[in-house]
Amino acid sequence: MGCEPDDWAREWVEKKRSEGEKGLTVEKRGNFHIVKWATTRWDTETKKRRKISEYRGVLDPDGTLKDPRPMRSRIDVTDVRDSGNARLLVKVAEKIIDSLKRSFPFDHPEIIELVFARILGRGELNKCGRCWNRLEDVLGLRPNTSPKSLSHTLEKVGLGRGSQDIFFSDMRTEDPEMAVDMSVIFSRARGAFLSKGGYNRFNLTYPQFNLLLVCGLASGRPQYMKVLPGNAKEGSAVCMLDEFSIPEGTLLVGDRGYNDKKFLKAVRERGLDYLVAVKRNSKAYELTDTKEGIFAWKKDAVAYGCAKISDNEWAYRFENLSNRNDELVDAIESKMKGKKREPDVEKAGNFVMVSSREMIPYDAYRVYKTRCEIENCFDTGKNVLSADKMHMRDDAHVTGHLFVTFAAMMVRFEISKLLDDNELSSHMTPEDVLDTYATMKIMIGNTEIRQVVPKDVRELDARLGLFLYSTQSDRDRLNGVKKKRGRKPKASAVSS
Repeated sequence: MGCEPDDWAREWVEKKRSEGEKGLTVEKRGNFHIVKWATTRWDTETKKRRKISEYRGVLDPDGTLKDPRPMRSRIDVTDVRDSGNARLLVKVAEKIIDSLKRSFPFDHPEIIELVFARILGRGELNKCGRCWNRLEDVLGLRPNTSPKSLSHTLEKVGLGRGSQDIFFSDMRTEDPEMAVDMSVIFSRARGAFLSKGGYNRFNLTYPQFNLLLVCGLASGRPQYMKVLPGNAKEGSAVCMLDEFSIPEGTLLVGDRGYNDKKFLKAVRERGLDYLVAVKRNSKAYELTDTKEGIFAWKKDAVAYGCAKISDNEWAYRFENLSNRNDELVDAIESKMKGKKREPDVEKAGNFVMVSSREMIPYDAYRVYKTRCEIENCFDTGKNVLSADKMHMRDDAHVTGHLFVTFAAMMVRFEISKLLDDNELSSHMTPEDVLDTYATMKIMIGNTEIRQVVPKDVRELDARLGLFLYSTQSDRDRLNGVKKKRGRKPKASAVSS
């Protein structure tokens, strides 16, 4: 709604009318005075008078009239691409993409396509192409999007073990402690010799693979992956020590499944150290107690003790008093329900670790608890990236599928690290970041290219410090794409 104009504006209108200009009106909107011209004309078709108005501009107190707003040309949008997620993934995965180009010089476009589609929740081969076609091709890769071609790519990736090792070497960081663990992946894959009915905590003989993973504890970054048969035990991780060149002096951290004589001997022979938990029936419980002292870990009290049990091995025993109470209560309730479970007062809340390195008990406890980073990697691979949802027909496809999952896991880790560095991880996940950036679009029309950047994207982009808006070089590149398609770009514009 307009308001009455100021006195100086009314005087200007009266002066114009006295000079012979009729039909001018001034309307005040906020701090601006809008000048319009209006008249009526006889419409011969309707036999009525029709009002015609025209916007003339904004009036200044000095009597000058600003030029009216330029008319915007009509744009027929011919293509809309997801620019936000495409630019975000390329930005955070720069090092990973460079390594993929070096490791797989001929197949990296399709591998990057598979990785990005997996992160965006479209990892199935029949959906990858449609997912990629909705993204802006920031790198100009133009990969093949047919499911058959992507299936051949997975096969070649699975067979290219040497190329995978180059990639793992590029991704390696100098972490003084590394966690190693193996997880079960159930699968309906037919024709794969790796699929076996093996050992798992569910006591099931369902066809499965074993995924061996190595994770740096200082950085939290996944660094190595290998697929093993479903009936392999933790001791078979010796092959990892030969294939993955772990620097001497590195401390390998594992759960009680890695308390295997063959594995621990191989670790020592290669100049490495180990810190592994032992089972409840181990003799290490008889050689240690928790009477040396007590320290606080987060909000729990932990009693500890240590002992040298051989020439080159030490045992560390810990008792978490909160866990002790929970374990005893759980055992009593299970016994009341008729289960054959007796409360173990001596060992409740206790666990023992053995190590080839003499350590301060608090440091040993800290390093072992940091091992949860590898559990987070398995959780991401299985539940977020759907590593266990596959119907591959042979070992090469299975290995290629899990390698793509590993690369997607590393890209997602970079987004998580970006949130941690900017103190946003407490209320945002990588999926929330992808959902936000998904509203940033590139629209290609018949006359120009527009980038739509909503307010929430601008705010998040500023907090992350990425600045993913298009530059003049980006617009020139997109104009070049339009020329190749036979279109004649008239102008480039960025709007928000």
